[in-house]
Amino acid sequence: MNTSPTPTPGATGGPPEPSSRAVVERYFAAVNAGDFDALRQVLHPEIELTACMSRPRQGIESVVAFFDAVFGRYPEHSDIPTRLICDGEVVVAEIHFEGRSDTGAEIVFEAVDVFDVVDGRIRRLSQWFDSADLRRQLRSPAPA
Repeated sequence: MNTSPTPTPGATGGPPEPSSRAVVERYFAAVNAGDFDALRQVLHPEIELTACMSRPRQGIESVVAFFDAVFGRYPEHSDIPTRLICDGEVVVAEIHFEGRSDTGAEIVFEAVDVFDVVDGRIRRLSQWFDSADLRRQLRSPAPA
C-alpha cells in the first residue's frame, strides 16, 4: 500500500497556479479597467493573439500595444463576459461589448473569445465578432 501523500499543485515549486477561469476573469478585469500592468501579469510570455480585423500578434508587448491602440479608440468600453465555458486549460467566453468610440458613436456587439491558459497565464487568445456590423456602427453618426 502506497502511503505517500499525493502532491498538491504548486507543492514542489511555489503557490498553486490559478484556475483557467480565474485567469480569464483577471484578464477581463484588467481590460475593463485599462490596467495594462495587470494585463501583462495574466499574459504568457509567448502569448499569441488572433483578432478580427487585425494581423496576428505575438509576445506580451505586442499584444498590450494592440489593446492600447484598440481601446484608445473606445474611451468608454466594457467587455462583459456573459458565459464562461471552462474545460481544463481552455476557456470560451461569450461577451457583450458596450462602448463609445472616440468619435462618439455608440457601439454594442456580441463576441466570443477563446483562451488557452498555460502555466497560469494566457498563452493563446482568439477573438471573434461580426466585423461588418462593427464597421457599420462606427460609420453611424453619433447621437445628438
